[in-house]
Amino acid sequence: MTLPPLHTLTPDEVAAGPATDLASLLERGAIARFPADAFPLPSPEDLEFLRTRLGQLISLKNVSYHPEGDYLSGIKGDAEALERTRAILRDHNLEVTRFLQRLLPEYAQDWHCGKVNFRPLEERGRNLSRHSSNELVHVDAFASGATHGDRTLRFFTNVNPTETRVWKSAGLFEDMLREFGTRSRIPPRGGVAEGPLDRAYSKLVHGISKLGLPQVATIDSSPYDRAMRRLHNTLKDDDEFQRDESRWGYFEFPPYSSWIVFTDLVSHACVHGQHAIVNTWTVRRGSLRLPELAPYEVIARQLTTS
Repeated sequence: MTLPPLHTLTPDEVAAGPATDLASLLERGAIARFPADAFPLPSPEDLEFLRTRLGQLISLKNVSYHPEGDYLSGIKGDAEALERTRAILRDHNLEVTRFLQRLLPEYAQDWHCGKVNFRPLEERGRNLSRHSSNELVHVDAFASGATHGDRTLRFFTNVNPTETRVWKSAGLFEDMLREFGTRSRIPPRGGVAEGPLDRAYSKLVHGISKLGLPQVATIDSSPYDRAMRRLHNTLKDDDEFQRDESRWGYFEFPPYSSWIVFTDLVSHACVHGQHAIVNTWTVRRGSLRLPELAPYEVIARQLTTS
């Protein structure tokens, strides 16, 4: 088992930008944590609004802002509350994007900006289905949409003013694949490369999504994404694995700190925490420093050696 290292960036490293080589750290499985004042957060008034109102307005697992389409999901309420929420999450996403464009310029040239989640509820003890629970260790593979083998990069900010957010991990993707790959039917029959029907389906889905229906893109899929979803579910369904305390490494994120991680590479669960903003990008494999470490490539190599 290879636990992810926690690398806390100093103010000098943040100021150095690309010279820090944050990309290589992340691609090797590090969790990079930023100090609380690394970049501007929403105003205290806006953060208080998110913390006090959105727990009452949430209707799904998270409140989500979708930059592609400029709309919210997972929330109900009056028009004024909805518009304020949309504006806060949109502006925060722009601020984080500008911050990371300086630190990860090679990714930013061709990344795709995904949704922004606000998590208003305490993660511990939420009444969610196993496959939706953030308390169970997993690698990310989203039920909606597809990466086609590109990478899932997520930037988290703990906006709780007093409580630390705590994660645990059981290791990196290769560890999970070695132990659970066969049960998850990985590598899948036919491999992870997409055939003509896969490509035609994705082209149709994305064509429709560009006609003013961005939500349609969430039904896209690929052999790789289906394999990753099976691994995600297998990990969460294994009670013995989830109860084995000898496996875990723990990570703490103080109030107003942020951290960034490839969540398709690093297994993780939130032990406890309330009030976090999560930004997501899909990073193209062609933009990576170490593409051979990407889960897609790891699975493809397994096909050639099995």
